[in-house]
Amino acid sequence: MSKSPQALTAAYQACLNEAFRQCPLLISRWCSKLVDALYERSMFVSESSEKRQLQDAISALKKNQSVIEQGFATVLTNAIADDTKPAVAKKADKTSRSFSSLSFDDLELMGDNQVQETVDSARLLQIVSLACEAGLAGLSARLSTAQGFSSVKADKNPLRPEIFCQALMKQLQDLPADNLARSRWLMHGAQLMGRELQSLYVLLSDQLTEQGIAPAAYGVIPSHADKTARPAGPSGPWHDQAGLMDAPGGPASGYGHSGFVPVGRAPGAAQARSGNDALLTLDHLHRLLVGDYDESFKESLLPSGFEQMAQQEFSHTVPAAMDVLAELKEKGIASSRAKRARVAPPLPLAQMRAQLKTEAKSLGQSLAIEVVGLMIEQMASDPRLLAPVRQIIADAEPAFLRLGVNDPRFFSDKNHPARRLLEVITAKSLAYSSENAAGFSGFMQDLQDIAPLLTEEHASDAQHFATLLKTFETSQALRSSGNNESQSLAVQALLQAEQRNLLAEKIAAEIRARPDFVSGNRVVTAFLTGPWAQVMARERLSGEHGGPGTKKAEFSLTLGEMLWSLDPAQTSRHRKRLVKIIPGMLEGIRAGLLSIDYPLADSKQFFDELMQVHQAALKAEPAPVDSRSRSRQDLDEAFDANDETTRKKPWLAPKEAQNSGFMDDLPATTKPGFEATRPEEREPAATAAPVRREPGEGVELRLGAWVELLHDTQWLRAQLTWISPYNTLYMFTSEGGRTHSMTGPLLQYLLLQELVKVISQQGVLDGALDNVARTAMRNSVSGADGSSRL
Repeated sequence: MSKSPQALTAAYQACLNEAFRQCPLLISRWCSKLVDALYERSMFVSESSEKRQLQDAISALKKNQSVIEQGFATVLTNAIADDTKPAVAKKADKTSRSFSSLSFDDLELMGDNQVQETVDSARLLQIVSLACEAGLAGLSARLSTAQGFSSVKADKNPLRPEIFCQALMKQLQDLPADNLARSRWLMHGAQLMGRELQSLYVLLSDQLTEQGIAPAAYGVIPSHADKTARPAGPSGPWHDQAGLMDAPGGPASGYGHSGFVPVGRAPGAAQARSGNDALLTLDHLHRLLVGDYDESFKESLLPSGFEQMAQQEFSHTVPAAMDVLAELKEKGIASSRAKRARVAPPLPLAQMRAQLKTEAKSLGQSLAIEVVGLMIEQMASDPRLLAPVRQIIADAEPAFLRLGVNDPRFFSDKNHPARRLLEVITAKSLAYSSENAAGFSGFMQDLQDIAPLLTEEHASDAQHFATLLKTFETSQALRSSGNNESQSLAVQALLQAEQRNLLAEKIAAEIRARPDFVSGNRVVTAFLTGPWAQVMARERLSGEHGGPGTKKAEFSLTLGEMLWSLDPAQTSRHRKRLVKIIPGMLEGIRAGLLSIDYPLADSKQFFDELMQVHQAALKAEPAPVDSRSRSRQDLDEAFDANDETTRKKPWLAPKEAQNSGFMDDLPATTKPGFEATRPEEREPAATAAPVRREPGEGVELRLGAWVELLHDTQWLRAQLTWISPYNTLYMFTSEGGRTHSMTGPLLQYLLLQELVKVISQQGVLDGALDNVARTAMRNSVSGADGSSRL
């Protein structure tokens, strides 16, 4: 028997309360056991310096034990509160980075102490998670049910080890103790904390069981091989971004698991490099990015036989590339048969890397070779890119290796021409879901034009890559020369619409607050706070900007006349004035609606209602008009029963909607003629198809994200190219510069219904570099570098 939402909420809160009650006891036991563990370790250490360091750690822990025990519960409570906030309100915790949260760009900005803290934090989380894995699985399953999820959402568990580790790291870092003592505490206390959490999780899981909370089901996550087999479009393209980053030690974006082996890469290439991966640690990578090794790059590293190896590596691919280039020029499209016929060279690039490392003049150059190799390997295996694009990236690795060992700016300068070239190529290639997609043949032709130049002997300096970048961007710009104007018109229309809608909302509130405002008539209220607020907003904006238009405040005066004419107490006593102002008032209303291009047909209901109010006022026996006598069903069907508390959506003029490709809300059984604004507070219409929404879930798209969008029964690959300043409107651009705009709530609805599917939230190059950083952290956590050991 399923529990009511109230019962689930009560069980969830009781679980948290019990965790908070157990927290002081848990941290007290941890401190006591840690003292014992450090003391026991010191008894078996013969080296005097090591023994002294352990004794100092024991003394420091005893000195700060009361502070730890008293403050940990508060720190943990704050960490849980921050974790349960909406995603947009969360603050990134820079002191506790996980494998999936560390980025290449963050690493450059970190100090030496932050690098060590990151490694310590990651190692702590790894050990703790392994020690409490069994108890965590049971608790997460039942707690997910208590949270209202139908399947297990382990990342929504506010009591997961990551939160405890964040709280512990923050508590220890705030103590007046040296780094060496803290490292000793973490090294000997990680396993102890894991065991304490295991006991806590079992206790809490038993409590939920006693309250009748059944475990949620664990979802089946398809393997990477299954994902790559999925075609783009309605059957589900690469849109599960969360699934791409689920393995702490695995690829960040599904890299390396596509089954695609680029030409020039033997399947065992990755294994051949695994013995050298340990060279790359987080500390080494950080030093490479901040320029500590720059001096070591002054001596050029071009080992003997390098060019011969490169030529041998490309002896099979260059002629094939030229053949494909010829086909592109003749037919305008690449022949997939010719591509499949290309023969893979026998030597993997791993041998070239090995020789380069052997002849490296410095640690910096060896690290550069490793970073470039990992970066290209990730990009050449990224399933978001089509196979021909991945092949060209794989073939270009020798050029980037030459550049890497000669120009350290490649790693630290995001605007380096070589990095920009990779960014532009991969970003533009995401616009195509298949090799048959419109525009892909032209894109490949431009790419094939520069591909042979990457194999030239002098392709090892920034100027060469700058030339290639300019050539490629110029070719692409010529193919899309007519798109910029239409996109500018779309952005202008949406900016104008948002500005007017936001002002119209304020004006609607002003109208309701007026002392002469007559409430009780839904039809009239909907018109005055909807279309007429839009009319007045446009009038004010035109006046502010000095643009042409109506006389100053003309439509504001018309509003005053309308409000007077709607008051039976006034009009019944001043019928002559009413008869006098009606023609001019009606003319002013129509002029106002025309000023915003509002369809007059949609305002017929209001004019009919206004006429009845005026007719009642002109009767010999005046009587107040009771608009409630009208059929409420008729009014609701016309105006969706809106009042000041109902949910709102923005209104776009027909020309604005046409210029921006505006997608109106999904069809519903009720369709309002006009409404006011403020879409972010509006959920999808209840009359539309039901949405499977998990509590607290939502997708936040970043600018530049690529999606598959269902439009007119066809799936289109589109990029999020613009978000309005107040996040009320979103615009996507598909092939040919076609724009598709929508409100925020509609976008969330389409995402939840999988009518918009996320392909990529992060650039291919950024993802590859972030994965390099995670590889370095993984090596550091595993103790590959003695300097990083706790």
